[in-house]
Amino acid sequence: MSKGWKIVGAIVLVLILMGAICIGVGFMTGGNLADISSLMDTRYNLTGHWDAWSQWAETTFNNVVGGLQQLW
Repeated sequence: MSKGWKIVGAIVLVLILMGAICIGVGFMTGGNLADISSLMDTRYNLTGHWDAWSQWAETTFNNVVGGLQQLW
């Protein structure tokens, strides 16, 4: 089992390294995080998805807490 975790760890390390390289190259070629963020939000509606997920998480948490309170 430890060999499997070593493989998973190596894959994660390689992915992190590749991500850092991509971000570095993006900055060297004039990339800007604000531009990327606004483009991604426009194209994929990240803010709307985040708001929907946050509302779902809050509702679920409140339902779980309410259910546990009814048990006691």
